[in-house]
Amino acid sequence: MTRWIDDVYESLNELGGNSHLSKIYEIVRVKRENRKAHLGEYKSWVRNTLQQNSRGKGEDLFEPFRIGSGIWLLKK
Repeated sequence: MTRWIDDVYESLNELGGNSHLSKIYEIVRVKRENRKAHLGEYKSWVRNTLQQNSRGKGEDLFEPFRIGSGIWLLKK
C-alpha cells in the first residue's frame, strides 16, 4: 500500500519539484485511481500531507512557495 506522502512526493517530483496545488491534486488522483487505491477526500489528504510534512514537521519534505499561494516545492 502506498502512503499519501509517497504519492504527493512522486507527483511533485514529476511536476519538476514545484507546482500549484490544483496540479498536485490531479496527479495524485490519477496515481491512486490507476492503483485502485482509496481516494476518499483526496484533496484534504493532499493538503494535510503537505502541511504536516513541511516547516520542520513530520518528514519535512515540502515547503510552501509563499503561504496562501497554493504553490508547493520539494525541499532540496
